[in-house]
Amino acid sequence: MGLSTVSLTATNATVSALQALKTDEVSFLEAGNVDAPQRIIFIHGSPGSKEGYEDYLNDAALQSYHLIAVDRPGFGASPKPVQTSLKAQAESLMPILVRSDKPTFLVGHSLGGPIALQAALLYPDEIDGALLVAPALDPALESPKWYNYLADTILAHWILPNDMLLSNIEMMELESELEKLAEQDWGALSIPVVLVHGEEDNIADPGNSLFGQRKLPSSTLKMIEDEGHFVLWQNVPLLVDEIKALLAVPLLHEGSNEA
Repeated sequence: MGLSTVSLTATNATVSALQALKTDEVSFLEAGNVDAPQRIIFIHGSPGSKEGYEDYLNDAALQSYHLIAVDRPGFGASPKPVQTSLKAQAESLMPILVRSDKPTFLVGHSLGGPIALQAALLYPDEIDGALLVAPALDPALESPKWYNYLADTILAHWILPNDMLLSNIEMMELESELEKLAEQDWGALSIPVVLVHGEEDNIADPGNSLFGQRKLPSSTLKMIEDEGHFVLWQNVPLLVDEIKALLAVPLLHEGSNEA
C-alpha cells in the first residue's frame, strides 16, 4: 500500500469535545491537549471503531496528553476497505505519525495489539512505547474457529451485520498474518512494551501474551485476575494507570515539538 502525507486541519490546544479528522488512510478522533509533549494513539480490535476509546479520550487523568483514536481500514469512517495485512494496517498509521515528531505511544486492544507491535517494528524511531491489551499474537492460538468458517458462507453474508463480516475477513487471515509477524525480530525493539491480559479471556487466549513475553524478553507482562477480553472497558482505571506508567518511563529517543 502506498503511503500519503496529508495536511490536516489543526484543532485548538485544548479540546473539550472530540475532534473528528481524516487522512487518506484512516479517520480518527483527537482529544486532550494537542500541544502536549507526548502523544497516545489508540488502535481498536475487530470489529470496532475509534469511538470504542471514548472513555479514554474523555478521561480526566489523560487530558494533559495528546490523544488520538483511529478507525482501522474498513471500519467506522475509514475511507479505505478492510485490510487483512498487519503490515498494511500499520502503514496506514504513517500519515498520523508524520504530523509530529513528539514522543508517541501506541495502545492496541485485541487485533489492535499486533498492529501496534507491527508499527513499532516498522517505525522504531517513531514509536516510544506500546501497551498491548489482550493482544492476539500467537499464530498457533489464532487459527480460524468453526464459527469463522460458518460466517464465511454465502448464507451468513445475508444474515450477519457488515462489521461482523469485515471482522471475519480479518479473522480468516489472522493466523497467516501472525506467522509473518512472528518471523520478524521482536527482540530488536528497545522501547518499553507492556502486555496486559485478563486471566479469564476466552476470546484471545492469555497464552497470546505469554507468547509475546517470550518473543519480547524485555517486555512487562501483567495477568489480571477476574478479567476477560473486555478489560479495556471493564477496568478503565487500571488501564489508565498503565498508560500513565508507560509514559513515565524515560525515553530512549527524544522527540521535539510539533512540526
